[in-house]
Amino acid sequence: MKVDAIIFDKDGTLIEFDKFWVNVAEKAIESVLKKLQVVDNFGSEILQAIGVKDGVTDVNSILAKGTYLQIAQEIHKILTQSGYNFNLEVLAKEVLNGFNDNYSAGEVVPTTLNLKELLLQLKSQNIRLAIVTTDNEYVTDMCLQKLGVKDLFDRIYTDDGKTPVKPNPYCVYDFCKNFDIDIENVIMVGDTLTDVEFAKNASIKVIGIAKKAQNKLILENVADVVIEDLSLISQIIG
Repeated sequence: MKVDAIIFDKDGTLIEFDKFWVNVAEKAIESVLKKLQVVDNFGSEILQAIGVKDGVTDVNSILAKGTYLQIAQEIHKILTQSGYNFNLEVLAKEVLNGFNDNYSAGEVVPTTLNLKELLLQLKSQNIRLAIVTTDNEYVTDMCLQKLGVKDLFDRIYTDDGKTPVKPNPYCVYDFCKNFDIDIENVIMVGDTLTDVEFAKNASIKVIGIAKKAQNKLILENVADVVIEDLSLISQIIG
C-alpha cells in the first residue's frame, strides 16, 4: 500500500476515549444541571442517553461521534419530558460552557505505547500527517501538547465553526491541495463509523481501530482494515 499521507481521528484513535471523555461528560452534565437549577438528578439518565454506561462509551453514541448540540438536544429531551421548559439554544450554550469548564477532569492517555516514536517513524518515511476531529481547537491543542506530538502534524482540523466537519470530506481535499498529495495515496485512521463515512465520502481507504470485540464487529464490515492497536499501522503501510 503506497501511502503519502495519513489522516488521524483524535479521540479513541490517538487518546483513550473513556479515560478522557467519561469524566469530562460527568462533570459537564453536573455543571449544566446545577447552572440551570435542576433539582432532580438526571445525571445517569443523560449519560446513558449520550452513550455512556458503567463508565464505557458506545462507539456509535452521541458522545463518541456527535456534537455538543446533539448532546444538548438529548438533555433538552429528557428535561422536557420531566416538565422542565428550557430554550434549546440557551441549553446548548450551557452545555458547551459545561464541557469547556471541565476538560481538566479528563485524563489524556495515548492509545498505544510510544505514540510519539510511531509518528516520528511515519514522518521519517516522508508521510504527511494530519488530524481531523470534531472537537474544538482548545481541547485538541491541550491533548496534543500533553501527548507531546502536536508539532508532528502538518495540519490539524478542528470544529472551529467554519470548517465543515466529518463526515463532510472537505478536510481531505484541503489537505491534499495544500500539500500536493495524490488523494489515492491517503488513508484515514479512526475508531467510529463517522470516520469510516468520512473516508468513504472522500474515496480514500480507512483503517479502523478497535480494541473491544464489539467495536471490531462493527468496523470490520465497513473499514478496509481493522487493527487492535495503533502501533500495528506500520505493518500495514510498510
